[in-house]
Amino acid sequence: MPDDFSDITPADEALEETLRLLHEDRTGEALTQLATLHPADQAEVIAQLDASQRTMLLPRIPQEALAQILAYLNEEPRRSIVAELAPDLLGPVLDQVERDVAVDILHELPPERATAVLAGMATAAAVAPLLAHTDDSAGGRMTSDFVALQQEWTVDQSLSYLRQNHPQAEQAFYLYVTDEQERLEGVVSLRQLVVSEPEARIGEMMTPEVVSVHTTEDQEETARRIERYDFVALPVVDDERRLVGVVSVDDLIDVIEAEATEDMYRMAGLAESESLLRPLASSALPRLGWLLIALVSMSMAAIMVNVFEETIAKAAALAVFMPVIAGLGGNAGIQTITLVVRSMTLGELELRQASRVLRRELALAIANGVVIGVLVGILAFAWKGNVALGVVAGAAVLLNIVTGVMAGVLVPLSLRALRLDPALASGVLVTTFTDVLGFFFFLGLATLMIDRLA
Repeated sequence: MPDDFSDITPADEALEETLRLLHEDRTGEALTQLATLHPADQAEVIAQLDASQRTMLLPRIPQEALAQILAYLNEEPRRSIVAELAPDLLGPVLDQVERDVAVDILHELPPERATAVLAGMATAAAVAPLLAHTDDSAGGRMTSDFVALQQEWTVDQSLSYLRQNHPQAEQAFYLYVTDEQERLEGVVSLRQLVVSEPEARIGEMMTPEVVSVHTTEDQEETARRIERYDFVALPVVDDERRLVGVVSVDDLIDVIEAEATEDMYRMAGLAESESLLRPLASSALPRLGWLLIALVSMSMAAIMVNVFEETIAKAAALAVFMPVIAGLGGNAGIQTITLVVRSMTLGELELRQASRVLRRELALAIANGVVIGVLVGILAFAWKGNVALGVVAGAAVLLNIVTGVMAGVLVPLSLRALRLDPALASGVLVTTFTDVLGFFFFLGLATLMIDRLA
């Protein structure tokens, strides 16, 4: 029966056709064919072309269409494509994207080029204040496109304002209420506005308790707050509680992806900007740095093995179980550290809960360690018929699983206490503990029982 599903997307088919048309120097037809696709598919096609091919297309794509393409591009290909656009072309294009997207793109540019592009933007006055906020803050994620009403307005006046001014807003499900100083006072839903009596005043119908976020708050906390209250958008305020922007739910998705990627990369010792599309030189050095750190940790494990060289020489069977002991402890540690880092990222785990979490994880570690330790002990006994080898291997497995779990809890919590990212190469640190101490437990116990092993 033929497969009803296919991995071939419209972008995949369009890419082959676009490459063929460009190769035949039929750029106009390539542009026409590209224009038939959804902007997301256009972005995927453009991202897979090389610089010379993009040079043939980008200057001839209408500015509005190019703006939509930029909005759908992932960060890494977008950075390369933006670098290929002249400032006098890029400025007008950024006028047509959402302001938070324009700010993200301007932040990615070298300062001199960002200044030149901003100078060519008609929306520079609205975009420039947003550039003062860092990318990982609520201010850096917000857009200044929102709808603000006044308390004294009636429903009829508010609807007339919306009709006449066509205010730019990324979403209009929430209409925020401000005073004369632009301080946030309340919120009204669009549905509430539509179904209310025309003479009703906004101040009487608004919800005064508004959940908001400060411009300087971290994007992770902003995302958690939107998720906690199940909002479509969240207002952003400054020190005077003036409404300066809005973070929407689609920004939340971007934040979750960015933070998950950051934590995943840091646990593996990779740079946040790492990508398979980056030049080799820019990827090699960051990876080399962490590999050197891993080399140091492995050297410590090797030194520990060397200390017990005589023990291993007397009972060569020990060498077979060394990677088993280290690997089981490392796996237990990685399981725990993944759970701890995720819980801390989602705000589910605070430093004050450390002792309770440690007790819980230790109980699990002992239970699992006993089961796995018994199995490894039985395997060792069945292999060599030596009870002492089974006891040593089983006990070492138990001790190293407990070590891995303890490290999995304490390493990220310690990094957080030091105001460092808890995901910062935690995996490297945990495996260092489990390798070094695993060998110590195993070979130390073997040394104590060497007469029964040899």
